[in-house]
Amino acid sequence: MAVAAAVAVVAGVSLGATSIVLNQAIDDQLIEQAEASADTIQTNSLGLGLGLQAFSFGLEGQFLGASGNPLENAVSSWNSVRIPVDPADAEVARRQRAQNLRTVTIDGQSYRLVTVPLQRPASGGALQLARPTTDVDRTLRDLGLVLLVVGVAGVVGSALAGRIVARAALKPVDAAAAAAEEVARTQDLSALIPVTGSDEITRLAESLNSMLRALEASRARQRQLVDDASHELRTPLTSLRTNIELLLRAEANPHRALPAADRAALLRDVDAQMRELSGLVSELVELARDEVPTEEVERLDLAEIVAAAAERVRRRATGKDIQIEVDAVSSPVDGRANMLERAVTNLLDNAVKFSPPASVVRVRTRDGEVIVADDGPGIAPQERSQVFDRFYRATSARGLPGSGLGLAIVADAVQTHGGTVTAEGSLSGGALLRMRLPLATPDPSDPRDALMLAGGAAGLDADLAWRRPADGAPTTGSPAPAPADGVSPAGPRGENPGV
Repeated sequence: MAVAAAVAVVAGVSLGATSIVLNQAIDDQLIEQAEASADTIQTNSLGLGLGLQAFSFGLEGQFLGASGNPLENAVSSWNSVRIPVDPADAEVARRQRAQNLRTVTIDGQSYRLVTVPLQRPASGGALQLARPTTDVDRTLRDLGLVLLVVGVAGVVGSALAGRIVARAALKPVDAAAAAAEEVARTQDLSALIPVTGSDEITRLAESLNSMLRALEASRARQRQLVDDASHELRTPLTSLRTNIELLLRAEANPHRALPAADRAALLRDVDAQMRELSGLVSELVELARDEVPTEEVERLDLAEIVAAAAERVRRRATGKDIQIEVDAVSSPVDGRANMLERAVTNLLDNAVKFSPPASVVRVRTRDGEVIVADDGPGIAPQERSQVFDRFYRATSARGLPGSGLGLAIVADAVQTHGGTVTAEGSLSGGALLRMRLPLATPDPSDPRDALMLAGGAAGLDADLAWRRPADGAPTTGSPAPAPADGVSPAGPRGENPGV
């Protein structure tokens, strides 16, 4: 329809412009011929009236007297039609108008008529020449027919070509739609869309393939999480069910009641299992979300995050009389406060859980790095690459409380922020966990960033190494650094069994 409208407009403009040009050319030629004929008129000296001679150029013509009436006795042999006279023609004969040009119809035939004054006699008179418009009308009619045929052919050809081009261009879209329908029908996310070329449709296909790969990876992670969770949940649920059934049987049979000590032990066991199960479910919910965090990214001071996490863990570490030493230097990072605080809290909780009573957990942060060291059994070298996997627990750690998800949550948070987390061994034989985050680009005009820059410049160290405080020395505050990462051993240690 758009092409047809454009062709119609072009054809109409072309036909109208041609008509104007042809009619203007005909008018100019007709006026020139009439003026040339009027210049050849001569007066007959025999006094028999006006004997007139003129060149007609093969056109119809008529003479008008000074009064504006046709001269009956002066109609030459080349005049075959009676040409109408109007008041404007009479004015030309009386020398009141230079010329008169108009279109008239005589016996059903259209003529272009011009009236010009005679130069001789001086008393007045006019010459009329009429030219048929048949040739112009025929030319315009033929041109209109040609434009119509060409326009229709152009519209039809454009429609066919457009259909062919559109079908060829939309073929990848059809393939993408078919692939999407196939994925919806079979739920097979590995069925990718074939990609050819380098145009916008190709980019769309590549984007859809990327989406399918992301969905497939997400589904694989969810399936793995469900498998691991079902395995981990089965053990505490079975134990919890067994203990509750034993308590119910004892309550149902008064003659075989459990001793008070055994009953209290069972209740404590049930309470511990419930707590373990609640923690496992909470951590599973945290990991199962598998979605882009909704918390906004903001400029943070990693030292403040570590300080808040350490204060929270201190309250839980008082039961084992464990001290948490913090050495924090301002480090500007762009991140999500709650997620990073949860990650640091999990690192400290892990250190507290595996540290012996009355020991020290040391945490240090600077240059976008958080390092947590403890005096626990440490992590065996062959297990350090696995401790951040979901539900992974070393054999020596399976008797301790925990779900094996705490460090997995740390790894997930660090990966979301574009950082890394690794496990190492400290000089004291315990575990040393190192979390690295990309530093934010400080803005010197921001007072907060200016303080961070000043703090970072004042306390720049490349290692984490504390000396164990001497007997009687305080175990809080900023510890003194030693030449290398880790802590000096407080006593003999065995092999690192892992966490």
